[in-house]
Amino acid sequence: MLKAIQQEVTIQPDGIVTLRSPELRPGLRANVIVILTETSLPPPQPNEAIQNEESEVQPPLTELLESVAAEKERMTLNYRKKVFLAVVPIEEVDVIKQLEHCLDDYTNGPLDSIRVDDALGDFLNRKTTKNTRLKVIYQNKVFLAVVPIEDVYLIEELEDCIDSADANDALKESVETGTIFSEQLDKELGW
Repeated sequence: MLKAIQQEVTIQPDGIVTLRSPELRPGLRANVIVILTETSLPPPQPNEAIQNEESEVQPPLTELLESVAAEKERMTLNYRKKVFLAVVPIEEVDVIKQLEHCLDDYTNGPLDSIRVDDALGDFLNRKTTKNTRLKVIYQNKVFLAVVPIEDVYLIEELEDCIDSADANDALKESVETGTIFSEQLDKELGW
């Protein structure tokens, strides 16, 4: 039986084309014909581009880390769909200790912190593998917990540490200012 599937796809920079269809299943033999049409595509994003869960292109990694350091805010993100980063300003010693504790427990021993002063994107590209877990201090401004994207359990633990610190800050603010009611706090935390 001969069937045809027509899909419009974009060829990735590495030349890979991905076809998805419910009609394609394991064990099925297929002959594929690719018809190329030239179209102008926007140039690829810089190597350090970050993609968040909504697949929006974010600023380069160095800009994001600078904003974390300047604004004293915590952040979690995926770098090149390869590694997960939990990012905390270096001044937040308690949160850093929690993140380090999560990493050390997961790896059954303490990891050494690595200091990186320039080209963090290049460093991550060289050092991250499927099993790499790192503690990185970037330019003495931010702390990064770096884990493979496949470590779902550890990622959830690290995100919980960040969320817990955010919740504690919100509670402190409500006590200090008396301006946030529990309903508003729940809404801000997405509960």
